[in-house]
Amino acid sequence: MMRYKEFGRTGKRVSVLGLGCMRFDPANEPLAIETILTAIQLGINYLDTAPGYCEDKSEEFVGRALAELPAETRKKVYLSTKSTIYSDPTAEAVRRRIEQQLKRLGKEKIDFYNMWNIMDLEQYRRVMAKGGPYEGALKAKEEGLIDHLCCTSHASGEDVVKIVEEGAFEGITLGYNLLNHTFRQAGLKAAAAAGWGVVTMNPLGGGLLTRDAARWAPLSDPAGSFVATALRFNLAHSEITVVLSGMKNPTEVKANVATAVSLKRPDPAIIEAILERFAALGESFCTGCRYCLEYCPQGIQIHLYTQMWDQVRMKIPEEAKRVYQIYLGDEKRWLQGKRTTDCTECGECEEHCPQRLPIREYLDKIGCFLGETARKN
Repeated sequence: MMRYKEFGRTGKRVSVLGLGCMRFDPANEPLAIETILTAIQLGINYLDTAPGYCEDKSEEFVGRALAELPAETRKKVYLSTKSTIYSDPTAEAVRRRIEQQLKRLGKEKIDFYNMWNIMDLEQYRRVMAKGGPYEGALKAKEEGLIDHLCCTSHASGEDVVKIVEEGAFEGITLGYNLLNHTFRQAGLKAAAAAGWGVVTMNPLGGGLLTRDAARWAPLSDPAGSFVATALRFNLAHSEITVVLSGMKNPTEVKANVATAVSLKRPDPAIIEAILERFAALGESFCTGCRYCLEYCPQGIQIHLYTQMWDQVRMKIPEEAKRVYQIYLGDEKRWLQGKRTTDCTECGECEEHCPQRLPIREYLDKIGCFLGETARKN
């Protein structure tokens, strides 16, 4: 049977496996609805969606799926959705967004509403500023349109600790997996200790851990495939309330639910065993810690380029190209006007990289792949 945990101090019991509603085929609504209903039937009661997911159809798919359920069943399903400062920068904009989302979802109240994609403390301050997004969401909560205010973040563990200390939210969603766990661990532990609900996303590294099966085969444990191993890594943490997995069809739902129900309780021994096998592989990836940025005299956004190169070497080059186009679309925000060609090869970044990555080599390779530069001799 599905296991459930208290979501922080909210009084809500949620399934330890949540359905991430971002990987549905936007052209196949029936399959999306079937996937959602299958998840609910198998005990998943935490659904996470957002504006923009699935070509901006995800919230509508979720709303239509819920409309097919009996009223009593609908009451037992908790919805999480979001608003980002990039599209909704003011309190008024957030209020308009919430009204649209309530209509799409067919709800009178949103269970968990997130300030979405907080990257660092500077952005957090803008979200919390007077007249900003948080103010709009807080007012909506006071009016009964939201039950619980939360946030999602890709910030460092240290930044998350500071956000938690201010106590503005009841829960947080963090990217957490085998590749970046050391970078986020402090934030995860701080949120759990503060009594927040802790949701983890990207347990498969945004797709990195689903490619190149031969590379990851040694990590697979008796519980099943390596996908199962990656999920079990997160599910075994006592600090984690919900592990989100983006599932696009009923087959994936059934497989992941089987993994979730196979783990009866959090188990540190499982975590240690998986980490030992992972360390033995000798694989190193960019965790996005951004320590290198402090030492780059050119101001290159090294972490963005190294993560794209990780995608290329893990056989998802199309994802690297897609992400690069996003960066180019808002260059000032992401790349800050810098390119791989600005690298002077001083080596300071490599000296301070916790993963000891050959950053200069990676910048050369990803620059060539993206067409920023020709291959060096």
